[in-house]
Amino acid sequence: MESHKQTLGRWGEDVALHHVIKLGWEVLSRNWRVGRMEVDLVVRDGPWLILVEVKTRTEPVQASWHRIVSKAQQERLIRAARVYLARLPERHLEVRFDVIAVLKNRHGHRVLHTEQAFYPLLPGR
Repeated sequence: MESHKQTLGRWGEDVALHHVIKLGWEVLSRNWRVGRMEVDLVVRDGPWLILVEVKTRTEPVQASWHRIVSKAQQERLIRAARVYLARLPERHLEVRFDVIAVLKNRHGHRVLHTEQAFYPLLPGR
């Protein structure tokens, strides 16, 4: 049986999925896993391969929503992107990391989409 948090998270991922579909993006994977890493959505928009982290919260949100993705999560997403890219026949795609925050409130919900939410650090930096 799912917990309330799991049910809320799955609902938020559904909302985010519909959001990227409305944008006209091609959905390549949902909840893609490799080892212990999971990417909520992997989508394509032209030359962009976009790895999307979905965060679902109920309002009022206590913390700044854009700080919800920790450095450790960012590093896992970056490693997952490398694995995903290595498995693609097309190697010329640009990669970016977006965060979609789905904020549920008593009136419905809001979707806050941050494109290029963070950047991978270059080795040695």
